[in-house]
Amino acid sequence: MSDFAPRPKPTVHAALLVVQIAFASQAVEGKLLMAPVDHGGEAFPPVALTLVRMIGASFAFTIFSALDGRRALVKENRAREPLVLRDHLTLVGLSLLGVTINQTLFLLGLTRTSSVTATLLSVAIPVFTAGLSVLLGQERLSLRIALGLGCAAAGVVTLTGVARPDLGAILVTLNSLSYSLYLVLSRKTLARLGVFRTLSWLFLWGVVALAPFGTVPLVHALGAASSRALFLVAFIVLVPTILAYLCNAWALVRSTPALVTSYIFLQPPLAAILAYVQLGQTLSPKLLVAAPLIVIGVLLAAYRGRARVVPARAG
Repeated sequence: MSDFAPRPKPTVHAALLVVQIAFASQAVEGKLLMAPVDHGGEAFPPVALTLVRMIGASFAFTIFSALDGRRALVKENRAREPLVLRDHLTLVGLSLLGVTINQTLFLLGLTRTSSVTATLLSVAIPVFTAGLSVLLGQERLSLRIALGLGCAAAGVVTLTGVARPDLGAILVTLNSLSYSLYLVLSRKTLARLGVFRTLSWLFLWGVVALAPFGTVPLVHALGAASSRALFLVAFIVLVPTILAYLCNAWALVRSTPALVTSYIFLQPPLAAILAYVQLGQTLSPKLLVAAPLIVIGVLLAAYRGRARVVPARAG
């Protein structure tokens, strides 16, 4: 859809707000689920949580993809072309970047750093995407992009640290880089195969890739899980995964990528409020320094007038 599309309806803005609330809640509820028992958590293994998210999302998006294919057949009398080996090889690579590595690194990082730090680093995804687009020759390097990358990099270094590195922040940064590379490389596949069909296969291949490592931890974790742990698992599968991806895709086809991306700035304050209420976490001095640097970097590198930008995401 063109960036010169009519003004989006209030329902689009409502959907985008739901997306950011969902993603912000993931950083807090996920932290609560995976934290050690003596810290008030449920000690749920990150790899097990990643796998159960993939299973739930794969099931949901396979249904949505089937319904979308049936709609196209009934309304447009058009059957979808079958996938060939090359398509699946592409989907496997995109799944590793956008689902398996991405979600695993985010949850592993979340267990080792604060919820607000993890959310703030996810805001930098549009900056990383712009930088990768330049490196891969999809976009020219401009002074504005260079300044944006510099500001965001300074903010990221502030959070990750140099003398005493924050391993959790480093893992979340790698998570953001992985998803940014996925965004740069997935555009043609999403346009050719469709959003629901692509997502269904991405999560299915994610299940296949992670099952050998996550099945045993997941079985053990579910067997020993309390009612609160099961509720948190269900919440993370339904809200920050299925609902968020659905609302994001629904809003994207009814608005512009720039509008979808702009809502990501709501994630850090929403996560900060939830983290304070549920976890008692307050903002550290380095967060107060890093936040404006990353936000300025995103504004410089990712928002260039009416240029099309890719939608951002967390987790």
